[in-house]
Amino acid sequence: MYWLEVSVRTDGEAAEAVAEVLRPFAYQDSVVLEQQGDANSLEEEALEPWVTVKIYLPEEQDSPATRRRIEEILYHLNRLYPVPAPVFRPLQEEDWANAWKAHYRPFRIGQRTWIRPTWITPEEAAAQAAAQGLPLGAQDVVLMLDPGMAFGTGTHPTTQMCLQALEQLVRPGMRVLDVGTGSGILGIAAALLGAQAVLGVDTDAIAVQTAVANAAQNQVSAQFTAKIGSLQDAPRTGWDVVVVNILAPVIIEMLTQHDLMAYVGANGRLVLSGIIEQQATDVETAVVQAGGVVCQRLTQRDWVTLVAAWPSAC
Repeated sequence: MYWLEVSVRTDGEAAEAVAEVLRPFAYQDSVVLEQQGDANSLEEEALEPWVTVKIYLPEEQDSPATRRRIEEILYHLNRLYPVPAPVFRPLQEEDWANAWKAHYRPFRIGQRTWIRPTWITPEEAAAQAAAQGLPLGAQDVVLMLDPGMAFGTGTHPTTQMCLQALEQLVRPGMRVLDVGTGSGILGIAAALLGAQAVLGVDTDAIAVQTAVANAAQNQVSAQFTAKIGSLQDAPRTGWDVVVVNILAPVIIEMLTQHDLMAYVGANGRLVLSGIIEQQATDVETAVVQAGGVVCQRLTQRDWVTLVAAWPSAC
């Protein structure tokens, strides 16, 4: 028996979009994202911009029709992102068993948040971090998440900036609302950082299932709750931190039509991400029109994350 490896090399901004369209073809929905460089370094150029997205199909699912369908989907995606044609490579079963794990190590985002793949033990993670000159500190937060999982894995700039913002904002006992929770990575990180109650909402049922499973895996199910729904399905009770990592047009709609600022407590913070640099001014304008003010602006490549609040709290 062989396994078919399907790989696509694209830039970091397109990688999660490619992963999402390939996921339905993948064995057990497993998608791998490989990125060369030093993921533990805080230097902007430490990681090369190219990410290789890989999936694996068992022999019985490999067919000319399946390969053609994958090629067609990526061809259409190329109209939105720079996506090349896929590369197909058969692997023997023993090679496949380790292929999707070979390039992954724990990696740090921000000052003290780590992403650890599930197959690496805490002891191995600590040893690998120390060997790279970044020993795990007593205050470091280790989030257990397989980098190949869909709906947000920590590799995209928007997710990384949200995690950096949460490091700065979340304090023990806080209440956090995660709108468009996806894999739950942001909400789970908030819980690990000390948030007492975290609610994640997402309109995708599979995303919610994934978030619930990830919360259990990270032992924060008591603090983190995920449910199917949108902003309007969350209590409007003055959250300490509200994080929205979606798309700029959706964020603007939430601010102008669904009263997003009303969900932010008097001394709370609103973290807005998924914003292309050219759209940042429009989002800032919507924040001001909703009665808020932008307190902080984070940038990474062409992406912007805004931290907003009520004027009296900024």
